Amino acid sequence: MPKFRQKYGQFVVEGRKAVEEVFHSGWLLEGIWATESFLERFAPPYPCDLMTEEENKKCTSFDTPPGVMALVNMPKSMGLNLDVPFVLALDGISDPGNMGTIIRLADWFGLKQIVASEDCVDAFNPKCLAATMGSFLRVEVVYTKLALAAENRVVYGAFLEGESVHGIALEGKNMLLIGSESHGIRPEAAALVTKPVTIPGKGGAESLNAGIATAILLDNMLR
Repeated sequence: MPKFRQKYGQFVVEGRKAVEEVFHSGWLLEGIWATESFLERFAPPYPCDLMTEEENKKCTSFDTPPGVMALVNMPKSMGLNLDVPFVLALDGISDPGNMGTIIRLADWFGLKQIVASEDCVDAFNPKCLAATMGSFLRVEVVYTKLALAAENRVVYGAFLEGESVHGIALEGKNMLLIGSESHGIRPEAAALVTKPVTIPGKGGAESLNAGIATAILLDNMLR
């Protein structure tokens, strides 16, 4: 990293949109660094230190360096919120792109928190942060035992076999559980499911990735 060392409790944000959003968020920043070419092209509305193109290449997590990055202190976790009527829960999501997309979807549908199994990919993974398009600022991912969030809720689980999600009307407290594309919902988490649901299909595709499936299910359940 140019002129700084990342410490525990800190994460790196890369890219023009993400850095600008985190700058205006009120979160505590240790610093922002940008290349000369980035500064000339975009004239960013925030103060930043200069880094060379070579430093950016060494520090970036992307194939094409975005030219700007910020070191941010992680906000204090609000903890698991058991009072909300609807919970989105994830079991074993390992792909940062899928995790980022799901965080962005949660933000779109007004969810402030996602519950994730403790082995899900880190929500502060740089590629995950980029995929959220800034939604990581508004949606917290809480890593915990899924059973804690499932207690006293109707738990809908996404399976290839199950009741059609079309026309489902939610009542009381509910949870939607999403598994990974490669493994689906694993046995321990599947034991929490009270209502398996599926997205009816007509073609030959074997499955949908977790992000796309989450979008369709949330649209049907929260409309």
